[in-house]
Amino acid sequence: MFCCPKLSDLVDREYAHAGPMHSLARGRIVTEIDTEYFLKFGDEDRPVWVGMHYCPFCGRIISRELWNREKKK
Repeated sequence: MFCCPKLSDLVDREYAHAGPMHSLARGRIVTEIDTEYFLKFGDEDRPVWVGMHYCPFCGRIISRELWNREKKK
């Protein structure tokens, strides 16, 4: 499910989210990226979620948006 152990650790520590956009319980999403991976910023009551195209650790593509673009080529 995860491209590298560091991203998995980030999700385990709840600094990131791996799952569909509608499963984010609270907060707001500030990017319009078609992805299932989000970084969490801000306080616990109302965090800000930022979608990711690439893994910040290994650099692999993790967003559906980029996967779909590559398939169409």
